[in-house]
Amino acid sequence: MLSSRLVRSGVVGALVAATAWTASGLVAFVFGVSPFGPEGSLSWYLIESSDAVAEAGMMVLLLGLHARQAPHGWPGTAGFLLAFAGTASIFLATVIYVLAADGSLAIFDVLEPASRIGLLVGFPLLGVVTLRAKVLPRWSGPLLGIFPVVLVLVFILVEQYGAVRALFGPYWLAVGYALWLSQRVPRTQPS
Repeated sequence: MLSSRLVRSGVVGALVAATAWTASGLVAFVFGVSPFGPEGSLSWYLIESSDAVAEAGMMVLLLGLHARQAPHGWPGTAGFLLAFAGTASIFLATVIYVLAADGSLAIFDVLEPASRIGLLVGFPLLGVVTLRAKVLPRWSGPLLGIFPVVLVLVFILVEQYGAVRALFGPYWLAVGYALWLSQRVPRTQPS
């Protein structure tokens, strides 16, 4: 019962993440800023706050994914823990950045490597486990597995085109859709 609630919460988390990433990109587009605007400006606060909300939604989505795939062994748990820790590190760094807003952020020296390891190892492992578990649609495994590549590409492009961060919206919406579809099939599929 708890796992079905977590899965539903994960779907809602995906919707929150997709909406917030899209809003972040739209704010960057409307204000014409790249990547965030002047620190402390209205556009900067709107973009960074939207990013923090999106990262929180991603964490809830990851909880739902894990609840759906939990019986499929330790690699899934390891992938989940690494991906969650990486996402939580980014979320924590964003929240501290918004609240501090003064440039003296030594915490990034700790959080940045943690997030890199978590994201670069956790999401590909989660993608492989998703493919092997056969609980979610087949296309969702590669979608989760390539997230580090998508993340790097978006943040390379965000330096010139701040609005490109809105591409995370449809990305997380697709993952949430896969999780939503998985609720309609039995937890274990016959081989």
